[in-house]
Amino acid sequence: MTTRESLPAPKPLPPIATLLREFQSGERTPASLMRECFDAIDRLDPGINALPTRVPREQALELAERAYAAMRSGAPIGALAGLSYAAKDMHRTAGVRTTFGSPIYAEHVPDSNDPIVERILGAGAILIAKSNTPEFAAGSQTFNPVLGKTLNPHDPSRTVGGSSGGGAAAAACGMAAVTDGSDLAASLRNPASFCGVAGLRPSSIANPAMQVSANGFSSLGTVGAMAPRVADLRWVNRAIHAPMAPRPLSQWIESIDREAAERRRKLDTNAGNRDQRPPRLAWTVDAGGTMPVCSPVRKAMQRVHDRLREAARAGRIELVDAFPDFTGADDCFQVLRGEYFVENWGDLYRSDRARMKDTVVWNIEQGLALDAERIAAASIMRSRIFRRTAAFMQDFDAWLLPTAQVLPFAHDLAYPTEVDGEPLKTYIDWLKGCYWITVSGHPALSIPAGFEADPEDPRSLPLPVGLQLMGRFGGDEALLDVGELVEELLSQL
Repeated sequence: MTTRESLPAPKPLPPIATLLREFQSGERTPASLMRECFDAIDRLDPGINALPTRVPREQALELAERAYAAMRSGAPIGALAGLSYAAKDMHRTAGVRTTFGSPIYAEHVPDSNDPIVERILGAGAILIAKSNTPEFAAGSQTFNPVLGKTLNPHDPSRTVGGSSGGGAAAAACGMAAVTDGSDLAASLRNPASFCGVAGLRPSSIANPAMQVSANGFSSLGTVGAMAPRVADLRWVNRAIHAPMAPRPLSQWIESIDREAAERRRKLDTNAGNRDQRPPRLAWTVDAGGTMPVCSPVRKAMQRVHDRLREAARAGRIELVDAFPDFTGADDCFQVLRGEYFVENWGDLYRSDRARMKDTVVWNIEQGLALDAERIAAASIMRSRIFRRTAAFMQDFDAWLLPTAQVLPFAHDLAYPTEVDGEPLKTYIDWLKGCYWITVSGHPALSIPAGFEADPEDPRSLPLPVGLQLMGRFGGDEALLDVGELVEELLSQL
């Protein structure tokens, strides 16, 4: 049995830029990286269960050797060439079991890849495992009756969140260099926050070619990545949403270094670059009391605020207490979420209802009870919220707030029902700040923001807290720029 004392501290892999440089120098090879990741899985995953389905080691090593031969020859390669990859078990992988966390698909082996998998593999990454997810990605507790539950690598008595929980835990523990996921309410940001890594929900832009959901023109759900740090996240997110043409390894490294230097120059107002104003950041903890936040998260956010105030006094950023108007977002999200579940799982509900978990059934039935007028009203409200949020963001480079309003909670708690004694109205109220942004369509990034123990548990270990940054619509790269700066400012927390 895994205990707090028996689980080693999580240790992620080095930055992707470092791995690529080591491939170039020969200090590390793709094959040695595969062995390192499989060793981490063998050593840690029996106590965490992040990657319950694995690709045969020999298959990954063979692909790694091919990738290294291409690198050494100077041939054009993809941006993620030779890097180990864990795909969420919601994403179909050709020849590798994909269960969706459901008994209905317990032995399902697809014959083709989902587009997100195809793009990551097309960038040269090497699939080594599938990461655990709740049944049909419904919920922020990563467990299912097929593959069991995933434990938090910082405290195995706590959840990793969800629904991309297995990928977040794997990234935190150095089991894979690339981990993907999806995000409807908070499924990239919440597990990233709970596991102490970074996660990005991209701008909500409908792209039927990506086949994110059964309705290819829906933009409520999206796909993306998690990584130990923002720079890694940028590299993987581009491979998913803005694929780059292959080039020799030396040119990839030159590109990374050139871009990093340019971002530092733009953001460093203390380096003779006074013509460039510092990033202007809006700040809130609880959106004027409309978003309940537990006391440990408030405590962590106070440290973040103090550090950012120091940076503001030094001229590196501007910090303003402000938040957008999300009136109507709660009902809007619940309606559109119900519609989403009917679109994706309504047919399965009719044929296999008895084999689906209660919360999935509940979500589908909420959707089936909707009429066209209510769905239309929610769609119109979403457009209004987008316009209000976009107008607010004209004055800011990012809006900062807690990613999750609570600490990682115990596995026997399906979801938080109260925050510091204040009852919650719905089972997702503790993720308001995340699903509000989902409704607005704007990009959102979660980055590590320190640790805080649970005062209600005398045995609590320090638990990760995430800081969420919302950017301008379509400005995902600019948001990552600000994220790297804030990540640097918070590095000592």
